[in-house]
Amino acid sequence: MIDLTVPASVAAPFVVATAHPLDDPVRAARGRVGLPLAAELLGSSLLRVRGRPVAESGYADLIRTAARARPEEAHLLDGARHHIVITGHAPPVSQPAHAQAVREIARAVAEACDGVVYDAWSHQVLPHAFRRGPEHPEFCLADDWLATFVTGEEGREEGAGEGRGQNDELHLVTAGLHRFGFPELEAAAVPGGNLFAAVTLLRCLAVGLLDEHWAWLACNPGAPLRRVPAEARVDGADVWRYWAAEPTGAAGAPVRVRLRPAPPEGADGLPYLMVGPPAGFDAPAALWWNDVVDLAMPYVPEAPRRTAA
Repeated sequence: MIDLTVPASVAAPFVVATAHPLDDPVRAARGRVGLPLAAELLGSSLLRVRGRPVAESGYADLIRTAARARPEEAHLLDGARHHIVITGHAPPVSQPAHAQAVREIARAVAEACDGVVYDAWSHQVLPHAFRRGPEHPEFCLADDWLATFVTGEEGREEGAGEGRGQNDELHLVTAGLHRFGFPELEAAAVPGGNLFAAVTLLRCLAVGLLDEHWAWLACNPGAPLRRVPAEARVDGADVWRYWAAEPTGAAGAPVRVRLRPAPPEGADGLPYLMVGPPAGFDAPAALWWNDVVDLAMPYVPEAPRRTAA
C-alpha cells in the first residue's frame, strides 16, 4: 500500500494576462459567470483576486516557459503588461466543482479585458478563444485540466514527440492533478515509439484514480491520510471517459500497472507517483511498454473532444 497525504486545502490559481487592466475585476466578472458556485465565490473569502504589473505578479517566468495550445498566439502575451491573479482555496472534497467555478471566473475576467488565461497547475496558456463561453457543467479532464509533458531522459527540450526516434527513452509527467489533492503521474524510460500509448495510459489512469479519490474523499471528508493500493488496473476504454466522448472503434484492453512514490526532487515538494510494469513482470520495462501497453491502449487518431456548454 502507498500512504498519500491529503492536504487540508488546495489552491486553484489562474492568471489573466492582458494589455487592458480592469479597475474592478470582481465586478466585471459578476454579470458574466453562469455557474452558481462561481457567483457565490465572487467576493467571498475563498477567492482572492489581485492585479499586478507583469514584473510584480510572480508568474512572469512561469508564463514565459508555459506550453501554449496555440503557438501563433504568442503575440498576445508579448503585449500583456498586467496580470490579474485569481486564486481559489478549498478542501479537496470540494473538487472538481470548486476548480471549475474559479476557472469560470478567470474566463469571465479574461473576456472583460481581452486577456488570455494561464493555468498555473497544468502550466499551459489556454487559447485566446477560451475566454468566451461558460464552463461545461460536466467535468472532464480533456477540457484543459490535464497536460502531459515529455522530455528525453538526458534533459532534452520538452516536446510532443515530434522528431523522436524509436530508440529514444522519454520521461513523461502529468500536470494538473495536484489541484485535486492527488499526486501527478510519472513514467520513465518510455521508448520513443510507444509515446502515444504511454500518454493514453496516463490519461486513462488519471481518470480512474481521480474517480476513486473523489469517492473516497466523499466518505472521508477532512481525513489527512489515504492508503492506496500499489497496483492499479488501467482500462483502455477510459480514454473515452477522458474525452467525455462516445466510444468509436476498439475499446482497448485492461493493463495492470505498479505505482510507487517518486523520490522527492525539485523545489515544489509535491508528491508524484511513478508508473511502471506490475510486480512479477521479469522482462525489461521497454518490452512492457511495447508488448503490453502499446497493444492494449486504443489508438485515437483525432481527439473526439466535446464542445463547450
